[in-house]
Amino acid sequence: MSKLRYRYENYFAETMGYEDFSANKEELNHFFETKVKDNLGDHATVGIDRSKQHIYNVCYDCNIKLWNEIYKRVTNIALNTGVKLNWDEIKHCMRFTFIWMPPGGDLTPHTAHHFRALSAFNIPLRGKTEISFYEHIHQEDGTHKVGKQLATHQYFNPNFLNVNQYHGVVNDTDQERMILKSHLLIVPWKKLVQSYEGDNFINMFEDTVPWQQREIRDQQKIT
Repeated sequence: MSKLRYRYENYFAETMGYEDFSANKEELNHFFETKVKDNLGDHATVGIDRSKQHIYNVCYDCNIKLWNEIYKRVTNIALNTGVKLNWDEIKHCMRFTFIWMPPGGDLTPHTAHHFRALSAFNIPLRGKTEISFYEHIHQEDGTHKVGKQLATHQYFNPNFLNVNQYHGVVNDTDQERMILKSHLLIVPWKKLVQSYEGDNFINMFEDTVPWQQREIRDQQKIT
């Protein structure tokens, strides 16, 4: 059983990372610079002010080759971190987004809206990675709105985010900030945390999916 470095209710949880994470992070940063940044460009359809944040979104059917290269790196980091999801099973229900923020950038409190998902596996890559959590107010008419700020946490390791709880970011430093967000469309946040804290690999489906590449019991930590 793995112990979390930090957890805030059902909003967010940070793992303890692993010894070689810095090297994997450096390689992923280089991959972004050489394979993603100039080839993909900022994704302009999600309503984000480009002066505050740039979005580089990679979906499976948009660029299969690039998506597979990112998938290999993300799952390597996840398995080394100790995230025991059956990654083969959920492979085609993932969306990768590099989120770059300039000094002074910010992202106002929000929940998953443009990218519908149940949770996210986040990898910090550059700068001060700090996140704030906000009260989630359920209104009588069935709508939701953001409430008061509840907590703020600076993280250093791969982590789990409940994208359906209000969260926001302010980069109040003079350095750029970037993370790689892996939206997990069909993985509930509690199962994502369970896959780290528990001893067994977690499946989303009762039956084995046709594209399963290897037996789940053979998925071991990658060194």
